[in-house]
Amino acid sequence: MNLNFVLNDYVLIWNLLFSASISSDIQSFKQKLWKNYRHSYNELYKEEELILKDPKNYIPDDDTIFDMVKASDIYKGIREETEKYRLDLLHTWDKIKKDLNKNLKEILRFDIKLYHVLIVDKKLDVIGMKIPKSKRVNTITWGNRADSDNYTLAIINIIEHIVRKELATYKSEYKDIVDAIIELAIDNELTSRTLNKSVYLRGDSSLKYLKRQLYPYFLMYLGYSKEEILNRMMEDKIIFELDKYTFERGLATVDLKTFINFCIKNQKHILKIKELEII
Repeated sequence: MNLNFVLNDYVLIWNLLFSASISSDIQSFKQKLWKNYRHSYNELYKEEELILKDPKNYIPDDDTIFDMVKASDIYKGIREETEKYRLDLLHTWDKIKKDLNKNLKEILRFDIKLYHVLIVDKKLDVIGMKIPKSKRVNTITWGNRADSDNYTLAIINIIEHIVRKELATYKSEYKDIVDAIIELAIDNELTSRTLNKSVYLRGDSSLKYLKRQLYPYFLMYLGYSKEEILNRMMEDKIIFELDKYTFERGLATVDLKTFINFCIKNQKHILKIKELEII
């Protein structure tokens, strides 16, 4: 897997204009543009999908709004901050990508092509799958206010959203199962390996019980023996009675997509809320 971190002026400007204002100065600037160039401003709103299909080669029919924003001092400052943000992510990726890719290959067992990560101002909180209608599947828009706290976790968060995008073809009725497995794989397992400590208790609280039931099978998928599973459950602080589970040895030889299909097919056997012990 490779990530290409890109700052594209059209993507950044569009998000500044049509996302929630990140400052009173931006809000005033947007209001002035809308008042003086109302038609152009309103027409530009429709351009998002066209921009995102091919940001590098996008050419607007009407440059008016883009030129006004580019020429402003306020945009120049935001662009500088966004470029610094892009470089922080890029440098972090370059440092950890070798180990991340090794672990990701072991966890996913399928390849993900190059992804273009279109960076916008982190204060915009534009995260993940921002292109629901676009035919281009290897692009996401990204600007997360929380990234400054830990850029390693930011990279893992980006990867998790990319994996969600790659696995977005499942029926909506299976969404919770797919989300729970992706969280086990990336937010928990990949992060635990990267930080060298278990973080299996973190994640979306609404998926807590579902993940708890999938967890034994996920350890089988990772290829742990029965003895190793006993050690892992203590390390991860997720305790279950291993003897009650059929040991599915074949799971260790499949990829994550096949594992998801296994869990969906066997969900009546796997998902037993009434028998779940809350640890």
